[in-house]
Amino acid sequence: MRDHLKRSALILATLVPVLASHAQPVSELPWMTGQRLVKLLGNVDPRTVDWTPDSPFRSRAIAAEFHDMANGEFVHGYIQAVHDASEGKEWCWSQHMPKPDELVDEARRSLQRMTDAQLKQNAAALIAEVWRKKFPCPVESKRRKR
Repeated sequence: MRDHLKRSALILATLVPVLASHAQPVSELPWMTGQRLVKLLGNVDPRTVDWTPDSPFRSRAIAAEFHDMANGEFVHGYIQAVHDASEGKEWCWSQHMPKPDELVDEARRSLQRMTDAQLKQNAAALIAEVWRKKFPCPVESKRRKR
């Protein structure tokens, strides 16, 4: 019986550090909130851009325009990724759907109309919810794709 207890204690002592090392840190907010995504949609103030005369941009204004463009491309890609990950699971394509770029525009407009409380949530979930309300899946389609 003593050997059994010793073995159990040894196994437990070995597993506890391993299991603890796999624990995920607790986060109060998702990485990409609606607030963060909406902020990326806004214009970058040239005064906030890190710029020096040896910068690849001729002026702060041009650097700010570049950041605006890069942010817009990031947001567009993020929304397209939500589309790919959620279509057929959260919402479903139909004959009455707008073109893909119009879906992106709809997501942007919807985020910009949301309250601060809503925007503290995960941006992908907010976007999928907008599409779910407009383009719900038939019950049998949800079951098949999950």
